[in-house]
Amino acid sequence: MAERTEYILSKKGEDKKKYDKAAARYDFFEFPMEVLAFSKWRKLLFGKVEGELILEVGIGTGKNIPYYSNGEYIGIDISRKMLEKAKDRVEKLGRKIDLIQCDAELLPFRDEVFDAIVSTYVFCSVENPVRGLKELYRVLKPNGRVYFLEHMRCENEIGGKVLDALNPIARLFGPEINRRTVENIRKAGFKIAEEKWLLTSVFRFIVAEKG
Repeated sequence: MAERTEYILSKKGEDKKKYDKAAARYDFFEFPMEVLAFSKWRKLLFGKVEGELILEVGIGTGKNIPYYSNGEYIGIDISRKMLEKAKDRVEKLGRKIDLIQCDAELLPFRDEVFDAIVSTYVFCSVENPVRGLKELYRVLKPNGRVYFLEHMRCENEIGGKVLDALNPIARLFGPEINRRTVENIRKAGFKIAEEKWLLTSVFRFIVAEKG
C-alpha cells in the first residue's frame, strides 16, 4: 500500500510539472482548434449552464472565462502556472473568480455545495478519471448538473484502434486520446441527460446529472 501511495503521489507530481511546463505555450498550440471549433463549442456549453455557485474543474489558462454565464465561479487546477495564466485573464476581464490549486481527485469542498460544474477537455488527463468524477458527484447538489466538453475514443472501431496506437505518444504531452469518458461518467454514478457529437464521435458535449 505504501508503494502504491508513493506511486500515485509521484504521478501527481509529474502531472503538475508537465502542465506547469506547458502553460506558457498552451494557448498558442490550441489556437487553430480554438478558432475552428472550440470557441463555438464553449458558447454552446455556457449557453446552457445555470446556477448561483458554479465550479470549473481544470480551469487551465482560463479560456472559458470570457464565456461564463451569470453566477459565482470557482476555478481549480492542478498546475500553479496554469492558474497564474488564468489569474491574468480574470484581471483583464475584470471578473471576480476564486482560483484554487488542487487535484480533481480530491476536491477541498464539502458535499453537495455546487449548483453546476463545468469541465472542458479535463478527464482525458485526470490520472484516475472515475475517482475524479465521483468527486464531482459528491460536491454537486442533488438537482445539479455537470457540463462537459470532452474528446475520447472514437466509436468507429478502426478509428478507435488508431487512437489506441497513438495514445502512448499523446500521453507524453499530457492527455490520453482513447478514454471511454461517457462510460466513466456513468461509472461515477451519473446519468447522461444530453449527449451531442460535435466532431465525429471523438469530440462531444455531455450533460450529466445525479442518478
